[in-house]
Amino acid sequence: MQGVTNRGLREVFGSTVVPDALFTEFVRVRPGSPTPVTNADFVEATAEVPGIPLVVQVIGSADDGVVQATRDLVSRGVQHINVNMGCPWGRMTSILAGGGMFRAPETVEPMLRELREIVPGSLSVKTRSGIDDERQIFDVIPAFEAAGIDFLVVHTRTVQQKYTGAANHDLTREIVERSHVPVIANGDITTAVEAADVMEQTGAAGLMLGRGAIADPWLFNRIRGTAPDKPEGEERRRELARHLSLLLASYETLFHGDAQILAKLKSVVAMVPDPDQARWCKSIKKQKRVASVRILLRDSAA
Repeated sequence: MQGVTNRGLREVFGSTVVPDALFTEFVRVRPGSPTPVTNADFVEATAEVPGIPLVVQVIGSADDGVVQATRDLVSRGVQHINVNMGCPWGRMTSILAGGGMFRAPETVEPMLRELREIVPGSLSVKTRSGIDDERQIFDVIPAFEAAGIDFLVVHTRTVQQKYTGAANHDLTREIVERSHVPVIANGDITTAVEAADVMEQTGAAGLMLGRGAIADPWLFNRIRGTAPDKPEGEERRRELARHLSLLLASYETLFHGDAQILAKLKSVVAMVPDPDQARWCKSIKKQKRVASVRILLRDSAA
């Protein structure tokens, strides 16, 4: 999740709820540059949490330098690569990158075959179900299979839907049934009950948690059955305050100045959907000093 799943957040998640794998933000490929990956993105792509596989997301097309960027990443020690074919934002849908790859499905297999020769660990794709037609995905599944990717992450909304409507997990089930590649279900998984329902409904090989896990980091353990159902009221606030305190401390080591540190924290707070926490979240977003937020979180966690 661009702007959110930076190495600071990954470190906190890795040390508390220990996901099975962690994904980076996009590595933004600079077309035509002799150094297609920025130093900042190299730092993000190699900041691993010990014991947890780190999957590095790249976004772009073969003509945009994705193959060379992947070579550079692998030369720095990156093991696992995920190609994003689902981003619904900005230029990624106007060129053959992100969700825009659906405009030229014939380009997908050749690029993935090149990447398959380069990537030492897993090679995967994360995709939406299409640009404006959710059945467009069936035009590219053969390319994924022929290229030998290891797994496919599918968020069953179209690019045009962005985050409106609902993920169509009946379609996820059909993709699972028609694909020889293991499918990871993504979209609208915010509780352990929803996770169990999606797994039963689709037969997917696993789940990717995004916005649901940002809003409730313990969702991983609730699904595993090692944490109770999400609490409400004061206990929910204490949970959030403890988590946000860890994030704040992590961000303070990575970012500079109150404005930048708090911008990162507030991007997480903005994804908490609980109506009964809205006033408390608003009080955090109004703060302009790290010290003030630290005190607020300390008092709320007590």
